Amino acid sequence: MLPTKFPLDTPAAPALSAQRNRSGTPAFTLPVQHPGRAEMPRVLGVTTGKRTHEFRIVLPGSTCVGAALRRLLDGWRAGAGCGRIVAGACAQVQYHVMMHAAHGARPYVYSPPIVCNGNNTLIGAAITLGCRQDGTRILHCHGGFVDAQGRHHGGHVILDETFTAAAGLQIRLCLFDGIDLVASPDAETTFDLLQPV
Repeated sequence: MLPTKFPLDTPAAPALSAQRNRSGTPAFTLPVQHPGRAEMPRVLGVTTGKRTHEFRIVLPGSTCVGAALRRLLDGWRAGAGCGRIVAGACAQVQYHVMMHAAHGARPYVYSPPIVCNGNNTLIGAAITLGCRQDGTRILHCHGGFVDAQGRHHGGHVILDETFTAAAGLQIRLCLFDGIDLVASPDAETTFDLLQPV
């Protein structure tokens, strides 16, 4: 994702320059208080001595990205992996962003889907592969792109509702043996998060 730059003469500039995070770099958001008790560590490390499987995938135009990845992955018993969409364009991108919750304990919730039609050029996207408790595969993707009018977009890309443009997409995937990422309840955020098993 590209960093957002604010002109120095905007009314928000003094407030933004006054905010600093612990490393001393500018911070553009206020701290978030999640509803549950904070659990540490928030980053879990897991190792496996088993192999990884790497793929370079080229999807042609008019392809549903999620459906194509699911067909490929159905041939592999992999409960965890990661990847990147490295180049290409989409004729339709559907995505969510986080928005302030109007009610309830969570400070943020997912927005309704945002749809961008036309030629959307990829900036970058990261994919995490996991599964739900029932074994259903999850394709979790965060990415950024530029629409046909030159506007920048970014958020949680819904790959099952995203279709390639004529130029297609190039994707790199790495599947892990011996580890699953399972969507499990997280006490602090109260969301289901992919956690290593």
